[in-house]
Amino acid sequence: MADHEDASENRLQTRSLADQPDPGVQPIPLDPRRPRLTTVKVRARDEDFRIVQVHGNLFICSRANGNCCCGWEEKGRMPFDNSLWSDEWERRRIRNRLHLTFTGCLGPCAVGNNALLQIHGRSLWLKDLNNTAFIPQVFDYAESMLHADRVLPPPEGLRDRVYERYLTSGATDDAVHGKVADSEGLERLDPVCLMDVDPATARYKVEYEGRTIVFCAPSCKKLFLTDPAAYVGG
Repeated sequence: MADHEDASENRLQTRSLADQPDPGVQPIPLDPRRPRLTTVKVRARDEDFRIVQVHGNLFICSRANGNCCCGWEEKGRMPFDNSLWSDEWERRRIRNRLHLTFTGCLGPCAVGNNALLQIHGRSLWLKDLNNTAFIPQVFDYAESMLHADRVLPPPEGLRDRVYERYLTSGATDDAVHGKVADSEGLERLDPVCLMDVDPATARYKVEYEGRTIVFCAPSCKKLFLTDPAAYVGG
């Protein structure tokens, strides 16, 4: 009986101590540089979900995700494991502000390895990322814009890697670069697959509206001839 009472008293003392705050633990202050998380209510499958709103998304064109050029050493690109990007992303603890996605073909295969950074409503394309040194530089650039809460000009190390691919309507700022569209580049463009083709060595060509259209393969030429206007229109 005495042993049972002693055990009960010990449990009460232990519970009492557990309920008391540890005097050595101090509350962690909020980082003023990091805004509070916000969510948006989204309904799907007859249920409501709270989705965390982020400032942007970084897309990495990856061989492991079914692309056709980026990461292919046999095509002159730097091979890489997705963990090179994901480990750096996790290390910086920016998951709740910048999402990371590995994807198949992003499109501009001729200038891979490619990435697309969508941030603060802008789409910034990154090309020729064929050195592991560019990975922390890309995240440094993204984090600088997260802190500034706006799009910034690329740092010196990425200045020749960032460009505009999407057409825009209306006026846009020149924060990213000062480059203008290259209309002469159309003469080297396969309008079907959008690959760069040298007219001097192209094996597949067709004359259309006073222009010589070149193709990378007979399949592209065949598709073009089915509806030329659909491929050369803006």
